[in-house]
Amino acid sequence: MTNRPLLRACFIMATFLLPQHIGAQTPPTAPPAAMPPTAAPAPAPAAPAPTPAPREGFVKVGSTMKPSRGRVTDVDKGDNGCYLTISDEKKSEYIEVGSFALCTQKPPVKGKRVEVEYTMETIMAGDCYGDPKCKRTETVPYITSVKIVD
Repeated sequence: MTNRPLLRACFIMATFLLPQHIGAQTPPTAPPAAMPPTAAPAPAPAAPAPTPAPREGFVKVGSTMKPSRGRVTDVDKGDNGCYLTISDEKKSEYIEVGSFALCTQKPPVKGKRVEVEYTMETIMAGDCYGDPKCKRTETVPYITSVKIVD
């Protein structure tokens, strides 16, 4: 070891303290004098997890995946929009919100296979329960277009 105190402090920190913070194994129990003069290299950082490929019939809106095709099984007028229940080919159901006009669209979309388009919209927060005096908002994927395909 060297007589330089700063270099010795760096060696001790790299050998004993740093490995605990970067996920390496616990440091050996031997005193610093018994350690070899070179420290082992730090492990390579893990690669980021791959992002999954979008599923057929889904689109990414904001940070979530939303159904882009399916059969509308229910239409309900809510406090902050029209809620469509969309069933995909695997019989999974998704409740999506869109314009109030979707509830009264002619021809009606209930029971029809549809293609939907979304945008991110700022709407009245759900916890306002339709109170016009409530000023809270939330930004959500919002259905802007419904096209009947059968």
